[in-house]
Formats: sequence, structure tokens, C-alpha cells
Amino acid sequence: MEGKNKFLSDSVLNKTIKVLSIVLLTLLVFFMASQFNDLWSKIINALNSVIVPVALAWLISLIIYPIIRLLERRGVGPRGLSLTIVYISTAVIIGLLAYFLFPFLIGQIETFFEVDYPEISAYFRDDFRNEFIFGVEIYDWMVQTLNESNIIEDTIKGIADNLTATLSSTLLNVITIIFILPILLLFYLLDYELVNDSLRSIIPAKYEKSTSELGTRLNQTVGAYVRGQLFLMIAIGTVATIVYKLIGLKYFFVFGIIVGITNIIPYFGAIIAMIPVVIYSIISKDAPNPLVVVAVNVVLQFIEGNIFQPIIMGRQLQIHPIIIIVSILFFGSLFGALGVIFASPIAATIRVLLQFYKERKDAGEEQGNAPPHLTHES
Repeated sequence: MEGKNKFLSDSVLNKTIKVLSIVLLTLLVFFMASQFNDLWSKIINALNSVIVPVALAWLISLIIYPIIRLLERRGVGPRGLSLTIVYISTAVIIGLLAYFLFPFLIGQIETFFEVDYPEISAYFRDDFRNEFIFGVEIYDWMVQTLNESNIIEDTIKGIADNLTATLSSTLLNVITIIFILPILLLFYLLDYELVNDSLRSIIPAKYEKSTSELGTRLNQTVGAYVRGQLFLMIAIGTVATIVYKLIGLKYFFVFGIIVGITNIIPYFGAIIAMIPVVIYSIISKDAPNPLVVVAVNVVLQFIEGNIFQPIIMGRQLQIHPIIIIVSILFFGSLFGALGVIFASPIAATIRVLLQFYKERKDAGEEQGNAPPHLTHES
């Protein structure tokens, strides 16, 4: 009886009513929000148009600001002068790379479409048909079935329509970022300390010190990752280009650039970079043996994972590979290609936030469990 009365006590009933009220209110809020899907989509698109350039400016500032501080410590000032030197130096480097390397890259691409592309088309039209594992008859039947069903045409049409819609919006965003980002970054770096102090002033005074410490940790962790990843991409791309040249790969420069760029995607980037090289080595008669190409890519990834990664990156992220893979899948589905690229720094940011929260919580519990005289003395 006492247990029953305790179960039906006023305190238990009040807590139950509060929980149910919160659940019902939450469901009501979600229901009301679902009635304005068009409005929310416009708000989200507007936020993305603001968040993407601001996030990119912050990430690039993590690379440039240490250089500016180094110049200022060497007596190069004021801030406008050091920033001008960095901007001009960056423009000169990009210009030199474009002048010397871009024509070579374009030349390899043009050679591919003029010489190798017809050879690849002929391979799939003739050799692949004759060497089909299930026989020529099955291959012809499959091709005829696909042609009669219009699956290929419908798929290509759907892909073309989606690609056109995506490219139009993406191209507009890219053009906007190209013009806005340098200006946004310029003003941010000119008043770097002032902007950060203004952001900290929004925080209540009792949380200002903790927020400042958290911001410092985020800048150190994410900044080290971004700078390390940039050097890592250049290093592994350069080594891949040299090795591909040594083994006689015709388009060594194009494939080397692919290796460097895709290296920004942890774990999956190596597979993505290897696929076109292996396919080309299988189809082309002038390419090295496919087994040699596979072995070279395995060695490249061994060098990247066991030499470049520890030296350049160290253990900046300190995140288990499973967490990084889940982050790539989640943020990739949420933000597309940008989500895949920035999944690791986002995961690192979340790790820093959780670690900081845990440290503060543990410190609070230790202070609460301390003897009264120790708490008073502290």
C-alpha cells in the first residue's frame, strides 16, 4: 500500500505531468515548424550563404594570421603593411604556378581527349566486348536490352537536369565566394584582435574567461589541422607526381594533382585517387602494368600514413578513424562536398568542445566535493 501511495504521490504525478507537457509542447513546435517548410528552406539557404564565406575566412585566417604575427614580431608593421605583403606574396605564388604549371596541365588534358579518349572508346566498343567474362552473346543482349529500355537515356537526362540545376546554384555561390572572401578576409585580419574581443564581449562576464580559453583551443587545434593538411596535400601530391613520372605514366601531372586534392578526404581519398589511375592503366596500351600502379599507390599511402602524416600533422585530431568516417558520412549528407572536405575539422571542433565541457564539469565536481575549509581557502 505504501509503495502504491508513493507511486501515486503528488510529486510523482507533478513530474509526470511536467514531462508530458514538455513532450507535447516539443511535438507542437515541430508540427508548427513543419507547416513552414518553404520559409525554413529560404532561411537555411540564406544562413548557408553567410556561414560558408565566414567559415572559409576563419579557416584561411588560421593559416595567414600566424604569418602576419611572425612578420610583426620581425618589425614589419603596421598590420596593413604585413597584410599587404602576405596578399601580394600569395598572388605572386598563385600567378607563377598558373603561368608555369597551368599550361602544362591543360596540355595533358587536351592530349588525353585527342589521343587516348578515342582509344578508350574503342576499347569499350570492341576489346571489352570480346573479353567480356560472360561471353559476347550476353554482352550484346545486355546492350540491346539497355538500348530498348531507354534506361541509359533517362538516367543521363536525369543526371544532366540535376547537374544543370546544381551547377547553376553552385556556380553562383562559388562566384560570390571568390569576390567576397578576399574582402571579408582582409577586414577580418586587419581587425583580428578587435573582432575577437567584440565577439567575447557578447558573452556574460562570468563565462568570458572560459570562452576565451575555449576559443584559443579551437584556433590551435583546427589551425594546426588546416595548416598541416595543406602541407600534406602539397607533399603527397608532389611525391605522387614524381613517382608516376618515374614509372612512365603518361599523365603523371594530372594524376598527381588528383592524389594531392583527394588527400583532403581521410581514408576515402586514397581510394578515389587510385581508381582513375588503375582504370587508365588497364585500358591504355602505353600505361604501366596495372599491378605496378596498384603497388605504387599502396606505397604512396604507406609513405603518407607513416612518414608525412606523423611529421606534418602529428596527432592534431586525436580522433578514432571510426568517428572520422561517421563524420564524413553525416556531414557529407548534410552539406554535400563541403561537408566531406570539412568533416575532420568539424569533428575536431566537436571533440575540443566536449573535452572542454568535461574538464569544466570535473573541475566543478572536484571543487564541490572539496572540504569546506579547502574551498574557502581557495
